Amino acid sequence: MRDDPQHPGERTVAARALLVQPWRTAEADPALFVLIRRHSETLDRWFTQRLGYRLIVHGDTARLVKTGHVPGDRPLRTHTERPFTGREYVMLALVLAATASGPDRISLRDLVLLVRSAAADAGVALDGGAPERRALVTTLRWLIARGVMRELDRTVAGYESDGDADALLEIRNDRLALLAAPPLVGTDSAEQLLERAAGDATGRAAVRRRLAEDPVVDAQDLAPQDWAELRRRLREEVRYLEEMFGFVIEARAEGVAAVDVEGGCSDHAFPRPGTVPHAALLLVHALVDRYRDDGAGPAELDEELAALVDRYGRYWSQDAVSDPGTLRTNVVDLLVLMGLVALAPDGRVAPRPVAARFTPDVTVTARPVADTAPVQESLL
Repeated sequence: MRDDPQHPGERTVAARALLVQPWRTAEADPALFVLIRRHSETLDRWFTQRLGYRLIVHGDTARLVKTGHVPGDRPLRTHTERPFTGREYVMLALVLAATASGPDRISLRDLVLLVRSAAADAGVALDGGAPERRALVTTLRWLIARGVMRELDRTVAGYESDGDADALLEIRNDRLALLAAPPLVGTDSAEQLLERAAGDATGRAAVRRRLAEDPVVDAQDLAPQDWAELRRRLREEVRYLEEMFGFVIEARAEGVAAVDVEGGCSDHAFPRPGTVPHAALLLVHALVDRYRDDGAGPAELDEELAALVDRYGRYWSQDAVSDPGTLRTNVVDLLVLMGLVALAPDGRVAPRPVAARFTPDVTVTARPVADTAPVQESLL
């Protein structure tokens, strides 16, 4: 039977959504979940065979289990989009341990007792103070937002300011079991769990994961044999990533980028409005123009940013302008996050080849990769 002409587009929409947010529930986005269920077999085959991931679709829950490449710049985030703190990660682990084999309904007070018991078993000291209670509330809100828990009577928010506050919670144990990636069965230590999550960092699937998850992959980031294999099979990689996610592949001798033309797959847009992004874009121009070979040290960065503040400071946030050290740190952090610069231990910052894409007035010596699929012209 001929495939419905709408199905390829539906599969791409579903795959993009899972790539960005690997946890999807029917109640959060019914229309999207219908697409995931409709194409679950194809999606699972794509993710398993091409990326080494695993797609689980149970009832009203879809979970894309990612292993093998875990970028360090994508933490769990609170309902206010703040990254989780170390205390909140610990509290999340304790909540999962406390509820893994528990009832499907539990009072907040009983849950707190189970969390304290799990902490004692793990050798984690809890004091019941305000910071600890805030971390627990943040964790529970995170689980509630993902449909793992539901407030049946009163809310968990009261516990933040009152250690005697109570609420009745419903726990979806079927969803709880899907949260951990990789599975915890057979894992005896945190080191073993991290090693299992890291997976194999070489081979075709590993390179493809880098292209799907990172803004750009430089040749120097890969083992020589992996870079040679990527160049040899670039036509196939272009087809896979375009079919799955609608990405446009840009390739040069220095590296390869998977460009999200439609937008929506990137957790950080660049360029974008704001003092730090604007300063970062302008600093890239200077780095490529004047510091391409040896990079710029902290003093040189401060000099470049001071010149930018003199010229554009009246348009920027005065809080940022009044604190040059913090401005430099934030600008460099953003450029590192976007893969545009490399940061050395001594604080020197050197532009990576892809930085030239954001400096159209600079003459670029990058060469297209020979004997590969046609690629979009760019300044990579």
